[in-house]
Amino acid sequence: MHVVDFVAVCAAVVALVVCAAVLARQRYMLRVMGAIPMAVRTGSDRWQYGIARYVGADLRWYRSLGLGTRPSRVLRRSELQVSAHRTPQSDELRSLPAGAVIVDCRVAGRPVVLALGENAFTGFISWIEASSPAG
Repeated sequence: MHVVDFVAVCAAVVALVVCAAVLARQRYMLRVMGAIPMAVRTGSDRWQYGIARYVGADLRWYRSLGLGTRPSRVLRRSELQVSAHRTPQSDELRSLPAGAVIVDCRVAGRPVVLALGENAFTGFISWIEASSPAG
């Protein structure tokens, strides 16, 4: 009986340490210069939440849940085309904040939908427009 209790306590401690590490990673990443909260939706209907960082001509997106240090997705400015932006639709409001801006994009020919805060959207558009003209 004591062995089972010991194993249960150890499992609980490990779970708490993992949760603390995930939260510490999120807080660190949000404090880094150029970091913004951003949700991404590709082919599926599910939004994936994370943190994006501007690094030169790349927008690097990291999943919010996880311990990895490598970006889950890299959006290159030269491959990114903004099709439209809009406010969230009624079905999206269950998953996103009311003040979010939905940005319909194509990245290397594939559709990608981004959800950003209003201020982050302004910065995103400025970052897009800062690219050198093609040619």
